[in-house]
Amino acid sequence: MITSRYPMHCLLISIALLQSNPTSSSVKSADAFTTIVQPKHAGVINKRAVHNNALSNNPKSAILLHPSEHSRIIKRSIDTVTSLRQSDKNDDEDSSTSISIAQRITDLRKILAAKLISFFPTLRTAIASFTVGAIFALTVIFVPVYNSVDKMSEPVTLFETILTDLETGYVDDVDTKKLFETGVNAMLRSLDPYTEFESRQQSKDLTETIMGKYGGIGLVISGSTTKAKPVAVESSSTTISDKNGGSKILPTGAMEDNTRLNDISSSANSEDDDEDLIEDEFERAAMAKQRLEDQKEAAKGIRVVNAFEGYAFDYGMRPGDKLVAIDGWRIDNGSTVEDVRNKLRGDPGSDVEITFERDGVAGENTLKIQRTIVQIQDVKLASLVGKPEDGIGYIQLAGFSADAGREMRNSIFALQQAAERASGGETSLQGLVLDLRGNPGGLLTSAVDVSSLFVPKGSDIVSARGRGFAGVTYRSRVDPILDPKTKLAVLINDSTASAAEIVSGAVQDLDVGVIVGSSRSFGKGLVQNVEDLPFNTSLKFTVAKYYTPSGRCIQSVNYKEGGGSPDGRYQASKVAEKDKTVYYTTNGREVKDGGGIAVDYKVDAPKASALEVTLLRSGIISDFASDWSKKNELTNNFEVDDATYNSFKTFVMKQSKDGDLKLDSLYSRPIQDLKRSLAISGYKGSSRELEQLQASILNDMSKDFEKYKSDIKEDIATGILSRYLPESMLIDRSIKTDKQVLGAIKIIDDQTQFNKLLSRAEKDAKMLAKNTVEDSSFSDQNSAKINLKF
Repeated sequence: MITSRYPMHCLLISIALLQSNPTSSSVKSADAFTTIVQPKHAGVINKRAVHNNALSNNPKSAILLHPSEHSRIIKRSIDTVTSLRQSDKNDDEDSSTSISIAQRITDLRKILAAKLISFFPTLRTAIASFTVGAIFALTVIFVPVYNSVDKMSEPVTLFETILTDLETGYVDDVDTKKLFETGVNAMLRSLDPYTEFESRQQSKDLTETIMGKYGGIGLVISGSTTKAKPVAVESSSTTISDKNGGSKILPTGAMEDNTRLNDISSSANSEDDDEDLIEDEFERAAMAKQRLEDQKEAAKGIRVVNAFEGYAFDYGMRPGDKLVAIDGWRIDNGSTVEDVRNKLRGDPGSDVEITFERDGVAGENTLKIQRTIVQIQDVKLASLVGKPEDGIGYIQLAGFSADAGREMRNSIFALQQAAERASGGETSLQGLVLDLRGNPGGLLTSAVDVSSLFVPKGSDIVSARGRGFAGVTYRSRVDPILDPKTKLAVLINDSTASAAEIVSGAVQDLDVGVIVGSSRSFGKGLVQNVEDLPFNTSLKFTVAKYYTPSGRCIQSVNYKEGGGSPDGRYQASKVAEKDKTVYYTTNGREVKDGGGIAVDYKVDAPKASALEVTLLRSGIISDFASDWSKKNELTNNFEVDDATYNSFKTFVMKQSKDGDLKLDSLYSRPIQDLKRSLAISGYKGSSRELEQLQASILNDMSKDFEKYKSDIKEDIATGILSRYLPESMLIDRSIKTDKQVLGAIKIIDDQTQFNKLLSRAEKDAKMLAKNTVEDSSFSDQNSAKINLKF
């Protein structure tokens, strides 16, 4: 401000004014000063204070100047004041500008506040909607997860608590590992027969079965000891049984155990006591019989069941050999099959010494065999059948491990070359018999690989769908290596299952071959997944159903969870005929779901008699082969003559008389159950009649030795030859008289019948008619064009 920044100028102006007009009153002078210098901002300096400072009451304080100097001073003062006024004006403009900017900022704030207030209801709605949506989304995501976790945590916690309580508080020591496996197996057994928990060893065996290879020498052994049931080295399994029933306090199993095992010290005083005594006697007899059989089986030791070609067989091991020692470790009655298997297996490249006994060879024999990666062959035989010049091949495929497709591919190439050589290069393979009888299946991917060898490129082979299994369709991406002109016949039976049915279904639905057999396949349309678990265990469980190219599922049995049933097992029911759906093949043939793969061409298989089944199951044929080898030598063109057959009959009758063989073993259990019921009821007369019935059954079965002589002779020959020949030669020998193989060859030779079964004639006729119509339409259109043109 002027008064604050330039006080001396104000003082000089006041003095000049007083000197120029000494008569002026102090008030007027003060007013003139005020008029000139009073700024717009009042109240900064008191006017009277300035006036009093300028005009002292002492007259001597006045300064007297010359008039000209007086004018000059006045002029200079006025210029100074003018300049100061201009500067003050600029300051006022700057201040006004600052005030304007501040006002604008204030106005902008007010506008923004007003906008925000007007927008707040919409913003509040948006925020509320977002919050509600987020809560809903989180609820949808996490509530099911929480419920699932809560649903799972309760039984898991209970199971763990029960195991802990039993381990710490049960009256005797318990094996919690066995308890766990028993509980898990019982749980899984309530779902279906395919869902299983695999222990360490079972998981390892399952992996070897799937991959088809392991480190060893290529032997399959069996035996029975006090610690193990007869099992094979290549695939060991354990069956855990369980009993449920009765009340929660006193289950039926406990009641039965009490009746069987507790000593009955009191005499029979009631009908119930008599029943207990009778039950006890039958149970004791059954247990004694089982112990005797176990002892006799154990005395046979650990024996070779099969020796793989290219491995142990080539080193000299043969079926029937009794293992005595492995690397100096002697095998006794306490040695289990698992013990022996673990000794035989080892790192590839290492050696193992095997000491064994062989029937007909004196003393012990020792072989040193080098361990290697044993590849279990899925293709057991690939050869030409019938007349070589006819060019008909035969392949027996026993499984679907990881290399099944490669083995099949190589086998087909080999047969094509063999057919060309047999015909002098004139023709290639004319027909192929693919034998899938008894094939239990294997890897789904291997089934797809095998199917792609036969079906057209781009064809659907199989699809799979399940609740938690992403739907997938397998389609052939390569051209088939089997010439479409080569007639294909696939042999199946009621033991053809799973992956083998995938191949059969693809062949049938796509009309690339004829299905031959007596009835239909097993009907397993379920897919299992093997999930690795901690501690080298695994879980094999059903994850999906598979569907053939026509869209049908061939599963023949419906499984329902049986957790609430008395025995805890799954509930099984056959698919009813009324529930089966009709589907159509590529050529329009009708096929149905829900019952396996039905044959296109029926050839009945020979039915085994009760006597033959008993002889095969009992192992008596193998025992006779051992006895025969001790007394005879194998010659060329070996056959079982009547003398050898009569020797076999004598051998069987002696075993039966000594109690080592029960010819009526197929009927022994129902007969024993009936005897028990009759004894409890007190029907002694009926019991005597039952004994007569049993004698009559034995008499009738003895007559079967003549009725089924040719079949039994073939079984004996196979049993003897298996000790000298590899498996492939035994199969090659057997198919020469196999009625179903011969039936498949017959349909391949009959081109007309073969095409008729596949409806190829009808399809060709429809295609011809369609082409004729199209050609006619095309001709009419061209004629019309010509008429229009001319």
